[in-house]
Amino acid sequence: MQKENLTNFFNLIMKKNIFFIFLFGVILGQQIPYGKPFYNDVKIKDKINQIELEIPFTFPDSIFKKIKPITYKNKNIFFLEISLKKNKPFQFIISSSEFKKEMSLYFIDKSSNGWIGPYTKESFNNTDSIITGRLKTDKVLIELSINQNEPLQNPIKLIQPPAKKFKNKEHYETQIDVRQGNNKILLGGYWPPSNEGIRPFSRNPMLNPNGWIGENWEERGFDIISYFPSFVDPDCESCGQGYGDLEVDYQDTSEDWWNIVDSINPIAIITFSRGYIDYSWELEWQYYNHYNWVADFTEPFIPTPCPPDSSLPPNSPRYSSLPMDQIINKIEIANIGLYPYIDYTNGAGSYLSEFMGYHGVWNKARMDSMHLPCIVAGHVHVGGLIDWGTTRQAVEITLREVIEAVKEYQNTPGDINQDGVISVLDILKIIDHVVWSSNLSEREFERADLNFDEVVNILDLILLVNIILNF
Repeated sequence: MQKENLTNFFNLIMKKNIFFIFLFGVILGQQIPYGKPFYNDVKIKDKINQIELEIPFTFPDSIFKKIKPITYKNKNIFFLEISLKKNKPFQFIISSSEFKKEMSLYFIDKSSNGWIGPYTKESFNNTDSIITGRLKTDKVLIELSINQNEPLQNPIKLIQPPAKKFKNKEHYETQIDVRQGNNKILLGGYWPPSNEGIRPFSRNPMLNPNGWIGENWEERGFDIISYFPSFVDPDCESCGQGYGDLEVDYQDTSEDWWNIVDSINPIAIITFSRGYIDYSWELEWQYYNHYNWVADFTEPFIPTPCPPDSSLPPNSPRYSSLPMDQIINKIEIANIGLYPYIDYTNGAGSYLSEFMGYHGVWNKARMDSMHLPCIVAGHVHVGGLIDWGTTRQAVEITLREVIEAVKEYQNTPGDINQDGVISVLDILKIIDHVVWSSNLSEREFERADLNFDEVVNILDLILLVNIILNF
């Protein structure tokens, strides 16, 4: 049978596997740059208004009109404390139409003093509504501030449980051959604590004077290499662009990124950045080839070109391939005080975090198209209240699960080309070996010998066909 006929036959079979993805509105997953609520600076003399509610709850338009504001820096600041009957994750839905130009909104976790926000008019990025980041607490303080001369309107529409998605398989059908001798995993970071969590994996002695620990890390067979910017104040809040590798700048990040991945050719990529000011470990599920981005610090303030990826239409998504469920499970078991979860909302914030995360999954697709495996790629938002030591612990937990995922992909019987998918491409590998006497590498031979008789022949081909048909 000809290769072309086999390819057409199995492509027809594989087309029957259709995966549906349900979206939950047009939203932003993360709002940056950094901002601080007024709550810790103002002197609150009167008792803060409090309400007790159950989730879900719809906020009446008049809810803030009964609250006496505090005047501070030419602002009227309204505080509303919410008590929840159950300590479970939740999100708010806020509306663009009620947002004034100078209005800002924060949601403060009273148990940790962490917060999400600020949400401003610019946060909506031409969308009608936003689903905020997650909180998990039984007491949350809402801070709404407006200019003194502005009329008061309530932008908060609803508090609800987090949106859920169906589990999905990898979103790319890869066509990859074995990458010989590649064992490098790339870590990228931005603002602290994300850069500090990966510092021990830097090979730059100026950034990591204690010495690189990434060579054959924990004797797992992989070299771990990190890149990140530095800041004048290592523990900064409003950090700015920084200096060095992967500065918080679209052009600098992109230029550095392609130089880095082309030089080390990573088989897996994990990027990190600071997320909400809390203790969350937020794994981002999807990243967008945005046309509209939040401005950075230096001209040109948006990516050039824009959108950055010419291979996909504007605003098209790419997806994480991190073993997210496994990472969450192990961080929960570790009991290190973090709140891990998967963000299934649309994107990772339209700022440098999403930009770098997109570059990671973009590079995976790029390697796939060149028949070079980059098996795992994805982004993690690190809560801004997490101390550096705990961040490093969580990075190591995440890294171990990624390594296990890579090994699983590499060692699947029948996945001869190591792309994580048993497909017609693996069929063609055996045909080339049996019919055309092409040589298989030692590892390819092991995965092709499905009946374990130390010979790769037509019997293995039949078994592989049956695996695909049954799948």
